[in-house]
Amino acid sequence: MAAPPEQLWFLWDPFILYVILVLLAPDVFYLVSWLIAPRRSSRVKKMAFESGQAPIRSALSSFPVEYFPYVIIYVAYAVIAILIFVSLVAIVETGVTPSLLLLLALATVASFYASSQLKEVAGRRG
Repeated sequence: MAAPPEQLWFLWDPFILYVILVLLAPDVFYLVSWLIAPRRSSRVKKMAFESGQAPIRSALSSFPVEYFPYVIIYVAYAVIAILIFVSLVAIVETGVTPSLLLLLALATVASFYASSQLKEVAGRRG
């Protein structure tokens, strides 16, 4: 016998379901990592990990310059993500207009061009 709809309210409200998942996910991830992690400590496990790079004994500056292109890419895409979110809110509220579609198309082309240029710059440096 199926449960009445009043008992399954959390499945119908996406925000409440999202909050429940956000609260449960870290505990589940921690439990899974604890279950599958090696128990013995080793030299490799205690080594510093720097995004797949070889560990550096001492740094000459507080910010490693080799990570700078990644910071630029992150900042660029964070700004673009905000613009896309605001644009989608405007589309939902007002509907699609030809000028809005043109603006979104130009932002998309500019994003692809900027990312290709940043990859080329990072490729020449590395």
